Amino acid sequence: MLNRRRFVAGTGAVVAGSTLAGCADSDDDSDENPADDGSSEEPTDDPEDDSTDDADEETEYDDRATVIAHRGFAGMYPENTIGAFEQAAMGDPNDEAERRRADWIELDVHPTADGDIAVYHHRDLEEATDAEGQVYDLPSEEVFSAEVLESGETVPSLEEALETIPDDVGVNIEIKVGAEELNWAWGATDPKHYDRDDPHDYDHPEDELEQWQWLQTMVDIAADYDNEILLSTFWEGAIWALENDIDHDFPVAFLMWYSVQEGLDMADKYDLAALNPPMGMIQDTTMFDAETYADETDIDIVAEAHDRDLPVNVYTVETWREVEQLIDAGADGLFLDYSEIVRWGAL
Repeated sequence: MLNRRRFVAGTGAVVAGSTLAGCADSDDDSDENPADDGSSEEPTDDPEDDSTDDADEETEYDDRATVIAHRGFAGMYPENTIGAFEQAAMGDPNDEAERRRADWIELDVHPTADGDIAVYHHRDLEEATDAEGQVYDLPSEEVFSAEVLESGETVPSLEEALETIPDDVGVNIEIKVGAEELNWAWGATDPKHYDRDDPHDYDHPEDELEQWQWLQTMVDIAADYDNEILLSTFWEGAIWALENDIDHDFPVAFLMWYSVQEGLDMADKYDLAALNPPMGMIQDTTMFDAETYADETDIDIVAEAHDRDLPVNVYTVETWREVEQLIDAGADGLFLDYSEIVRWGAL
């Protein structure tokens, strides 16, 4: 269990409890057991006895699945803003808590024309702000002054976001793009049109290396903070650059979209730390999209990823019923738009 949830293996760290790094039961609790301190006192099963450790009770709620705040719980707060990150980090990191805090926060990054790193999801500012133009074509001043969703919040820099997020909350940095023409992993545009025999398959990610040089600035910024960091992306060119050219020590995940087999191929091709599929790929749930993935219904992405010691983190979850089905299907982490939906089944 710990090995397949080795989210921070690339950093050499092992984190216990409900994090992307893993949740595991120890086979040797002797150091934790107060009955092993040389005394003759025996543990008791008396329900009236409050002297025993409540760690097991806490574990029951902590181990269900890692809560990843998608863009800072985008269904509740203005996405990818300082205010959203502050709110997502408030509370306690277990499903029993009165307010369920995020274990990890997911945010998106693009470079500006000045080479700064902006936290924003879309390429075009007009998609979610009062400004216009593509992030990577605009000077930093214009990008960072754009108001997000009439909220009073503006587009933050990566430094501002990481300053806001507490050290004990992990950060999943989703890498977007810094140029107009870049290929997704296999060059497709729609999962329904994906064809493994299609000539659009993308075989030379190294050709895009120049367009991914801004990733060095991004990882250098992230390295200045103590949070556990995961880098993820849909773009194979970014993964190739991170593995072959960019100087960093962070684990990398592949965001799946077109094909179940594609994600497994990427895991076999690169030193990935996780696979992050959409809900539609998860079998044995009502969300499974048998029409889109009709040619791959014999591939169980959760089982295949776990066979490769890779955690599976599913996006984007919006209801308590989806939470329960995904946990039952074996998902390790859940990208949530709403924090509280993970509490229902736990309680």
